Amino acid sequence: MKYLVLIGSIILLGVIIGCSEEKEAFDDENINIEVKSNTIEIKNESGFDLDNLSLKISYPYDAEKSNNTSAERETVKFVEDFNIRSDKTREISMPLKLKEDGIETINLEIDLKGNVVEGNEKVPFNIGGSLSGLVINP
Repeated sequence: MKYLVLIGSIILLGVIIGCSEEKEAFDDENINIEVKSNTIEIKNESGFDLDNLSLKISYPYDAEKSNNTSAERETVKFVEDFNIRSDKTREISMPLKLKEDGIETINLEIDLKGNVVEGNEKVPFNIGGSLSGLVINP
């Protein structure tokens, strides 16, 4: 009888310890964006692979130059269907004409969409906003 209680306790302890694995949660703050000259670097330090990514980079129309008073945006660059593995970096080059047009890279807005790969699951995420608010080296 003592052996049955001991074996039962060991099995129960093994099940409790084996099932208490904490999963690391995805945090989009671990996707770091840096601006270097005419390049935007996206560093994936989230601990998860990212796939089916699309990146839209835009700026507001200049109402004085284009006679457009709505809040429409001009797309500068659109990159579609790329991946960034965990702890890897992707560089996106910017058109040189931006500086010629008087548009600073830091004044752009970005919209990064894609999936976080968690085992066999893909969970959608979206990061967007002013590049000046998202970069780690403003």
